[in-house]
Amino acid sequence: MAEDLFPSLRKAALGGRVKSTPFLEPDDAASLAAKLREAGVGVHSDGGYTGARRRVVTAFPEHIPEASAAFAALYYEGVAEDDLRVALGRAGVAEGSLGDALEHQDGVTFVVLDADKEDALAPVYIAGQRVTPQEVDPSHLGRGSNKSQTVVVPSLRVDALGAKAFKVSRSYFSKGVAGGRVRVNGLVAGKSSSAALGDEVYAEGLGRFTVSEVLGETKKGNLKVTLEIER
Repeated sequence: MAEDLFPSLRKAALGGRVKSTPFLEPDDAASLAAKLREAGVGVHSDGGYTGARRRVVTAFPEHIPEASAAFAALYYEGVAEDDLRVALGRAGVAEGSLGDALEHQDGVTFVVLDADKEDALAPVYIAGQRVTPQEVDPSHLGRGSNKSQTVVVPSLRVDALGAKAFKVSRSYFSKGVAGGRVRVNGLVAGKSSSAALGDEVYAEGLGRFTVSEVLGETKKGNLKVTLEIER
C-alpha cells in the first residue's frame, strides 16, 4: 500500500501542496517516509500521541517548516477492541481511518483522523447493544516521551545507536536485532546494519528514533550524533 501512495504524495508536495496518508503499519510508514525524503520532500510521521504504533505520513513542500495531519480521539465505554473494530467496519469506517486503540478497564479509546471522525462518531451496535462514542482530547492520550538527545557512539551501527537511545546494553539490543525485532526505514535490520542521517529505527517494545544530526568525530574517533527518540 505504501508504494502505491508514494507517487501522489510526491506529486502533491513538489506541486506546493500538503497531503497525508491513511493510518499505516509502522514498517509501511517508515519506508514511505524514507522514500519521500530521498525524493526531496518534507515529511512528518505521527500517530496522534507519543508512542503510537500506527502512523500517518504527511508530505509537504520543503519550504514549509512543518505540516502534519489532525487527529481526534473517541472513547467507547464498556466494549473490547476486537468487537469494536468489527462493528466500526460494519458501519463503514475504513481501517485506514483508525489508528491505535488504547484499552481501558471500562472501554476503548480509538485514535482517528479528524477528517473522518464524523463517520466514527455514529453509534455502533455490539452484541445488540447501541454504543455511542464520546470525543476526548487527544493530548490526554500521551503515554510516552519524545526527546532529542546527543550521544557518542563508535559508529552508526544500529546496535550501537539503539543501545544509547534506549539506555540498554549493546548486547541486549543486538539480541533484538538478531530476533528480527528491529527495523530501519521499515526493513528488518541485520547484524551489521547502520543508520544514516534521516533514517528511522523502530525497535519493538522499546520505541523508535530518528538520526537527526551527525555532528562529527570526537578526539577519540567516535561519532557525536543527535537522535530524536520516541518511546
